[in-house]
Amino acid sequence: MTAFSIGSWSFHALFNSGRMNVFGYLESIKYRYRLQHADIWSGMLLSTEDGYIQCIKDTMTEEELTIACLSMDDAQVWHNDPTIRERNYQQALQYLHIARRLGVQALRIDMGINSTELTEEQLELCIHRYREYAQFAHDHGFRVGPQTHQPASQAPQNLKRINNEIASPGFGIVLNVNRWMEDKDIGDEMVAPFTMHAQLDRAFVDFKGAELHNKIQLLQQGGYQGCWSLEFRGGVNEYLEVEHDLLTIRRAVRVATVE
Repeated sequence: MTAFSIGSWSFHALFNSGRMNVFGYLESIKYRYRLQHADIWSGMLLSTEDGYIQCIKDTMTEEELTIACLSMDDAQVWHNDPTIRERNYQQALQYLHIARRLGVQALRIDMGINSTELTEEQLELCIHRYREYAQFAHDHGFRVGPQTHQPASQAPQNLKRINNEIASPGFGIVLNVNRWMEDKDIGDEMVAPFTMHAQLDRAFVDFKGAELHNKIQLLQQGGYQGCWSLEFRGGVNEYLEVEHDLLTIRRAVRVATVE
């Protein structure tokens, strides 16, 4: 069954103004947009304490919702400061357990490297850490990996090399479709086989032309079976604009799937 979700970042203006919290977001997913999958950015979480996470879990259970993707900040694999690297590592371990508790399908933990070129030390650490995270994720029924919104992860050859080195079904990437700093013409195709969660955003994909349809079809042909998630970045009229984009993506997926 084809599944859709809405990245909670799509409502960042509502959140920042105090008019939405994570529970209001989940209510909107369920009742306003009639979806079964959430796509939660950690900036919308007020705490990682057990009681708060349990409230989210209880809400998910009551509303029969699934978290397609949980995107966690502050756990990036690399930092130039070894002390911060270790702190991030401990955060990542905590987030892995939170993901397990919430029953997520995908967990985003970024690389944290602000260059498209990796040093050997950076590459080795990424492989080591993601191999460890992927094993835990696979053992508990989800996948983990970076999102293509930082320089190192916007070079598809970096992601392909890491994926090949890890060779684990627990590893995957969160793909911001068509958002590349290198190899833009072939990037989506290169990473489609190990994409665990795809976000479509009209800031990077032309929703009015044929590009949206073509990108969906390309990912399908590459074996993508996850949620089709939208992200709206405009920051104004978010409820209405999200509704418009959701309908556009639904139509494009339906047409691409039939073909």
